[in-house]
Amino acid sequence: MSFTGLSYDIEHMDSDYDPEREAAEAMRLAAAAAGLERQRWIGLAMAWQELARVRAPSRPGAEEAA
Repeated sequence: MSFTGLSYDIEHMDSDYDPEREAAEAMRLAAAAAGLERQRWIGLAMAWQELARVRAPSRPGAEEAA
């Protein structure tokens, strides 16, 4: 499968996921894990945090707080 030529509009993703909540949950699971599993949870938490950062301007009121 190739993703060449596909574009994703992260700002307008319709999702029930709250990236900040997901990042916090992944870090909680990382704290309870060890070794490679802990590293995987930390990596996932970092990805959720990045998604939250990218999506932040699209949240209502986020622009006024900046």
